[in-house]
Amino acid sequence: MTQEVSNDDSILRRCLRAAHRLPPDAQAELAATLLRNLKPRGRAKRRIADAVSLDPLRDMSSAELRVLAEAVIAPGQQQTLQALLDKNRSGVLTTEEEAILDELLGQADQVGLLKARARYTLSLSERAEELPE
Repeated sequence: MTQEVSNDDSILRRCLRAAHRLPPDAQAELAATLLRNLKPRGRAKRRIADAVSLDPLRDMSSAELRVLAEAVIAPGQQQTLQALLDKNRSGVLTTEEEAILDELLGQADQVGLLKARARYTLSLSERAEELPE
């Protein structure tokens, strides 16, 4: 059982690394496809619903939301991320570099989520002059 979990984790990590190399539109399409085909049960179903719910950002002006919606990863981090992704593709990534890559990818995911929430909030405010309570 432990070996099976370890293999599943290894496969998941490889899939995530490959997904992060896709262009943003392809990443969104992949995520949507996976979510459409997901058949979770019990607690897993609740965790997934919590993870994919997109709550609007409150107490931010439209100008602040627009800036956040266009946010990018800092250039230095982007260069480091690209260099580590290149090394990973070449198969020469050290354990320490893999940890750094995982951290940077997690940060990039957080930036992406914040951008999505900002865009979602802007779309809500455009449809109805105020956000839903």
